[in-house]
Amino acid sequence: MRPRHRRPRRAPSSCHAQRGQVIAEYVIVAGILAVMLFATFPGADRSVIALLIKAFRDAWATYSYTLSYPL
Repeated sequence: MRPRHRRPRRAPSSCHAQRGQVIAEYVIVAGILAVMLFATFPGADRSVIALLIKAFRDAWATYSYTLSYPL
């Protein structure tokens, strides 16, 4: 039986640096998206999220009103 040869340990590569860069990019993009969705813009009285919630509420009100009709 032949003895196993161990690979020599390599110095840490740039893998950890790349992982850190990816995390930083993710945080920046997520932050920008959060600001865009929750901030109110000049000339608008509501944020994008508030408009989306209002649209869902209006759709649900219409749907439940339609369901209340007798057959």
